[in-house]
Amino acid sequence: MISTLLSPTQTQFYREFLMGRGRFDPKDFGVDLSREDFADKMVECFAEIYRDTWTMDELLLHPREAAMFCDNVRRKYHYFDVPDDVILRVILARRKNPSP
Repeated sequence: MISTLLSPTQTQFYREFLMGRGRFDPKDFGVDLSREDFADKMVECFAEIYRDTWTMDELLLHPREAAMFCDNVRRKYHYFDVPDDVILRVILARRKNPSP
């Protein structure tokens, strides 16, 4: 429905932008870590706060709590330019594809 309001060029841009958010380099956001190390740190932080209480799925059902978690991550590690969706996405991706 939204695509009928946008030109084909705009639709393609948004599709590529939104789908491309999963492909990022932490250095793009001022984080001097590899993508793997960044994901490890985000998963560890999530586990410290929510271990044995909430799953990532449960956190995402509570958007205010999820935003607060992301704010806490940014304050704790001084990752002020990392967007919420990147923080949450790496944790979700790790859950779906755990490291060996």
